[in-house]
Amino acid sequence: MPDLSHTEERLELAALFRLGVRNRWQSGICNHFSLAVDEGRVLINPQGLHWSEVTASNLLLLNADGEVVEGAGEVEASAFYIHYHIHKFAPAAKCVLHAHPRFATAVVCTENGRLEFSHQDALRFYGRIAYDDDFNGAALDEGEGKRIARRLGNRSIMMMAHHGITVTASSAAFAYNDFYYLEKACEYQVTAQSTGRRLRVLDEMTCEKLAPVFMSEEQQYIDHFAAMRRLLDRDEPDYRN
Repeated sequence: MPDLSHTEERLELAALFRLGVRNRWQSGICNHFSLAVDEGRVLINPQGLHWSEVTASNLLLLNADGEVVEGAGEVEASAFYIHYHIHKFAPAAKCVLHAHPRFATAVVCTENGRLEFSHQDALRFYGRIAYDDDFNGAALDEGEGKRIARRLGNRSIMMMAHHGITVTASSAAFAYNDFYYLEKACEYQVTAQSTGRRLRVLDEMTCEKLAPVFMSEEQQYIDHFAAMRRLLDRDEPDYRN
């Protein structure tokens, strides 16, 4: 890898893109992940690359004003407006993953689409999801970027009607784990609904009682991402370039 700043953060973010391909979260050359580093600066993918082409060195580094200060290429407009404003308005959101994965996106394409607490994986997200039911098209201006960031509010995840999902977390490992299990929970929900039978949804009292257990597995989050990176090191070591 060339002599660039923030080596470990670059490796983590590049790994997220490669894992996104493995998990079939990508749509064409669209969608975007970002990771805050220091002094308001953010790493993000350049426009035009398939996620399988992303490496640690071809990520762009933006300064606090959103200007590219390291790397070659440009940031896709919606990537800039969504990620720049979320990082700005929600400092705790160190890692921001926005994509249109199959099952979570299917949920937000349904009337009043909500994650239902019908499987234990859904309990990880109890009280953590903001729902954006106001679709205004692609986020191509500052106003829409600010609106999305404000709609997220103090939640860490947003499910966006007619659009996709945005997952934020304090680290790449936590963001990966949340994205993975949110898509899994939605897969179980969509699959169960496809039977034509009603979902068996946990009641509010049970959710409040059981959800904290599934939210407290922080070491599992870290170990999950570490294990997946080991697979990348074995099978796709070029992500480190």
